[in-house]
Amino acid sequence: MIMNRRTNRRLLERVSVLHRHAFWILAGAAACAAGALIVSLFQPSVYRATTFLLVSESKIGESARDTNLQQMAMLPTFVPFVDNDALIDESLKKLRLDQPPYNLTVDLFRRKNYLDVRTPKSTRLLELNVEFPDARIAAALTNEVAQGAVRYNERLNATDTVASQEFLRRQLDRALAAQDEAALRRTQAFEEARIEDREKELAILLAEKDRLSTQLQQLRLDLVQNEGRTRSLQQALAEEPQLISLKRSVTSDRFVELAADKAFPEGTPLVVTEESVNRVREDMRQTFVSASVSSAAQTAGIGAATARLGEVNKAISDLISRITSLRGKIEAAGQAYLLAVETTKAASRDYQAATVSVSSKSQDIKQIAPALVPERPVRPKVLINTVMGFLLGLLIFAGCALALRTFREVQAPDPYEPDEIHVQEVIGARRH
Repeated sequence: MIMNRRTNRRLLERVSVLHRHAFWILAGAAACAAGALIVSLFQPSVYRATTFLLVSESKIGESARDTNLQQMAMLPTFVPFVDNDALIDESLKKLRLDQPPYNLTVDLFRRKNYLDVRTPKSTRLLELNVEFPDARIAAALTNEVAQGAVRYNERLNATDTVASQEFLRRQLDRALAAQDEAALRRTQAFEEARIEDREKELAILLAEKDRLSTQLQQLRLDLVQNEGRTRSLQQALAEEPQLISLKRSVTSDRFVELAADKAFPEGTPLVVTEESVNRVREDMRQTFVSASVSSAAQTAGIGAATARLGEVNKAISDLISRITSLRGKIEAAGQAYLLAVETTKAASRDYQAATVSVSSKSQDIKQIAPALVPERPVRPKVLINTVMGFLLGLLIFAGCALALRTFREVQAPDPYEPDEIHVQEVIGARRH
């Protein structure tokens, strides 16, 4: 209770101090306000010019679904297009601000914070603010920096286009060289293969194979027939006699009979025996010999025809394998040539559409509207500065009055204030 009374009494004393020195506190606050007013009136006026730059995707080509989100996320990366030393230096030189009376350099321009670039939330805009003592120069500098950023972006896009065209042109040249080389290989493959000559040779061999097959079949048939005849004739020759004996009585002839009777009146009748070669057997033997010779000839012919047919079959097999291999090489060369042609066409299309393809992947920066000459300065704000000076003066002089009162209390304690020992005794007695 005593402590609360003590606190309340001190608070009342401080309020009393402020009330007693109210005139001097108000006078000091008024002096600060007057000082702030005078300083504000003598400060140079600063004008702010504002413009906006729109960062948008290219209208060429198909846009991705998340393009807007990407642009909003990547928007801060476009700040250097505006806020860069090269662009500032170019703008200062173009407006002759690097000459008297301003003599601005990039470093001095940075230190005085003339340029401020911001990215408003949920937009694809860049806010460009320039604060300068001259309203016309502020507007001109704002527009020059904005247009410089637009030109800088266009130069970058043009550089990318030229670089892409050069790269695609080199690719097109390589594709044309590869196409010529593929065409040369295909021509060489055709010339070395000589498919038509080999196909004619194959047709000749196939015709010879057919002829040999027919001839061999006929020879084998004839051989079987001759061998059968030979066996039949050989058996018949074994049964047929070589000589034929013919007995003839001489009485068959009347004159011979009369002569025989006179010569041998008491004898038996005379018989004449004649032997001759068996003509049938001779014909059969000649036929047998002829059949044997034909069989031998046919056997030899079969052997020769079989050997030749084997050679022809081997030659046909080798030639077919060779033709198949050559056709594979020709087909591979043809496929390589077609692939080279398609590659060349694709490279040509890419080269012709280089500008469109690069532009479709680029970002456009455009100034929405030029900055206008500001009519009112943004600094100094005379009224606000005066009010702030007055409030600051109140705080300062009120604090000084309270600090002086506290200093006096420390130097000369209040005799009416109970000491600490007495307060502790009173507190202890109340507890008991």
